Amino acid sequence: MNSSDTAVDRAGQLLPEAPWLTALGDNAPKFTEGLARVADVIVTDGALPAGLKALFAAAICAVKRDEGLLEHFLTTAHKEDVGADRVAGAAVGLLISRGVRPHELFVTAAERAYGGPVGIDAAPGTAEAEVAGAYAYFQSYFGAVPDYVELLGERAGRALEGYFLMREAALGETPLPPRDMELLLCAVNAAEYQARFVAIHARGARRAGATEEQLVEATLTAMPFAGVASWLPAAQGVIDSRDVVGP
Repeated sequence: MNSSDTAVDRAGQLLPEAPWLTALGDNAPKFTEGLARVADVIVTDGALPAGLKALFAAAICAVKRDEGLLEHFLTTAHKEDVGADRVAGAAVGLLISRGVRPHELFVTAAERAYGGPVGIDAAPGTAEAEVAGAYAYFQSYFGAVPDYVELLGERAGRALEGYFLMREAALGETPLPPRDMELLLCAVNAAEYQARFVAIHARGARRAGATEEQLVEATLTAMPFAGVASWLPAAQGVIDSRDVVGP
């Protein structure tokens, strides 16, 4: 970032091809400077590398169905040397978090940004699961088996087995490290104003080694795409996660 760059220029580093930024700079210069300062944090290396924050922004844009910005941020992630295997891992996390359509948009944009299919060299083998094992997993992750897990296990045990398999694979068995997957899910849930889920994944991120500065940068990524309102649930989730003593 050059010290002579205007607020419009700096905001444009985050939001390219946004002709409305010029008008915003003319009509609300103080607001534009505020947006630029948020952009400064997202597009530069800080507690988290800029490429990882671009990956988080891409996931948010997939959820928001903004295909243009989605491809822009994946292209940025590529330029910042975020590997295709990590992008493929992020796509798995996005699928469990927000379902098939954001996943599909993300994968399609990743193929364009990376010049071909992005994939994972997954270990062969048969996935095994049973309700008791699922309960043990959630007991380990949360410190107790949540009531919504018990409800699924009691009334649709095979679905709980499926949920467990997807969650275990997505959060801990892709090339995107567990800390970064948890941070990505914090960012996506901040963009969706979900304080409870920010807290769940912030606790997971802390256990995987994330610092509070990293949690703040990850969730702050949501602000330009979901508004300042996204910071309230983000902050609440980060604060609530402080009860994690250690990894």
